[in-house]
Amino acid sequence: MSTPVETFTTYKHSIELQKNVADLWWTVDDNEREITFELHINTTGWIALGINLAGGMKGTDIGVGWVDQRGSVYFQDRYAFAKERPMLDNTTIDWFALQGREVSGWTAIQFKRLLDTCDLMDVPIKSGTNKLIFAYGLTDPIPSGPNGEISYHENQHGSRALSLRSYTDSLSEDTFAGLDYFDFRLNNACHISIFY
Repeated sequence: MSTPVETFTTYKHSIELQKNVADLWWTVDDNEREITFELHINTTGWIALGINLAGGMKGTDIGVGWVDQRGSVYFQDRYAFAKERPMLDNTTIDWFALQGREVSGWTAIQFKRLLDTCDLMDVPIKSGTNKLIFAYGLTDPIPSGPNGEISYHENQHGSRALSLRSYTDSLSEDTFAGLDYFDFRLNNACHISIFY
C-alpha cells in the first residue's frame, strides 16, 4: 500500500487502487448486511468511491467525503445520471462517514453503507464482480460543510472491477463432474438452468 496513514481498524480485504495515489480497505458484515470501507487518497481535497453495474460514470452510486481544516469530516451520498457532476441523492442518505483525518497530504475516511439499500439511486453490492470508480479533488468543496459542491476531478480518477463480497464455502469442481446439468436457484429472482 502507498499511504503513510495507518488504518482506523483491521480489515479483511485491501487493494492499492493506484500506486502512490489511492488505497482501499473493506470488510463485509453479512449479519448486519453492511460493508465498511476505508479510502486513503493522496490529496487534502475531497475523495470519492463509487459503485456501478456497468463501469463508467453513468448510473454510479457515489460516496464523497472530505476533512476540513478544523478536522471535521463531511460525507455525501451522490448519484451520477450522466458523465457530469453527480447530484446529491435526494431520496435517502445511505453512505455514512465513521471517522476521517488528513495526515502527510493524504485524506483517509472510514465509511459504511448497506449492501442493498433498496434506494433507486443506490447500486446493490453483490456477490461476484463489482465495478468501482474513485476520484478526488485538489481542494475541499465550497462551502466546506454538508452541502458543499465538489469541483471537477480533471484526470484524478480511476476504476477497478473487484469482488467486494468473498466466496465462502465454495464447492470444488469435482462436485459437478459427471453431471449433465445443474440448476441455480436465486432467492427473489429467476430460475436458471445450464445445460452442457
